[in-house]
Amino acid sequence: MVARCKGVARLLLELSHRVPQHCSSARASSSAEPKTEERSLVHVEHHFQSVPRPKRNKETFMAAVSAFRENKPRGHVEFINTALKYIKDYGIHKDLDVYKALLNIFPKGKMIPQNTFQRIFLHYPMQQNCCVKVLDEMEWHGVHPDKEIHDIVVNAFGEWNFATRKVKRMLYWMPKLRYSNKYLDRRNVEGKSLTPAELAGVALKMMCPDPGTAISLTRVFIDGPHNVYVMEHPVEYVVMSCDPVHAPVDEFKHEELEEDFSQWFTEWKNERYERKRSVHEQKHETILALGAMHRTDNKTATLWLERLQEDNPSLSRLKPRLRLDKGVEPVAECL
Repeated sequence: MVARCKGVARLLLELSHRVPQHCSSARASSSAEPKTEERSLVHVEHHFQSVPRPKRNKETFMAAVSAFRENKPRGHVEFINTALKYIKDYGIHKDLDVYKALLNIFPKGKMIPQNTFQRIFLHYPMQQNCCVKVLDEMEWHGVHPDKEIHDIVVNAFGEWNFATRKVKRMLYWMPKLRYSNKYLDRRNVEGKSLTPAELAGVALKMMCPDPGTAISLTRVFIDGPHNVYVMEHPVEYVVMSCDPVHAPVDEFKHEELEEDFSQWFTEWKNERYERKRSVHEQKHETILALGAMHRTDNKTATLWLERLQEDNPSLSRLKPRLRLDKGVEPVAECL
């Protein structure tokens, strides 16, 4: 009996010595895993950071994507998210082939739902959200998908999945809404290398849609204090304005209905010839001219005003007060 108790005690003692060893080895392995993941994340970031800025173009970006597909079949979500951060830095955010290469990183067939429960719930949610993020980047930069983009997403996630619905909606709506902006005809800007003067003309037409407005080109350019965007191209402009010439018109006046219609023709005639506010007359100012120039100072603005006076001699009666050096737009006071 004593010998049996000694054997049990010896067995418990051996187990007590073995358990901490397993725990310590598990802790060591768990502590080593984050270091490995951290090194891999730094390595993915290094794919794009190591390229010098003069050499950051489509060729080097596609080379990094090809190297990842050859060497690392896993970790595609982290790689695509990292690539999206640098896609604009490489100047290829409007290239359809780049988005095709990123979407082709997803494995084909593995993430397609195979049963009803997988179709109901979001199957492979991280991968699908990453795919939607790529499609959102395309939509934000105005890149229209084609049939090949649709086929790539379908081969990766199935026919009617979360990411596939996104690309189907883009294929349907983006061509319809391409020219829906009534202030800008994208065909005059898209795919063309416009000069700053041409971009300035497009921007001024957007801000002043009056058909009677004449836009003239002056050989003086100013980066004014106000900004307007022609698609993704920023254009800066200045404004010449004066106090309102007429009293503000109440466009939402209350109308009282009367049963006496004996003077209806006279009232209709008066309303017909009643003065209405034009697009140039704002509530607190009247806009006389807009200019997109190259330098924001009083000297350049004076040259701009002299050029305007050649086309419109009536402007010579204005006494300009320029404060561009202080960051304030030029204001014109009527004499």
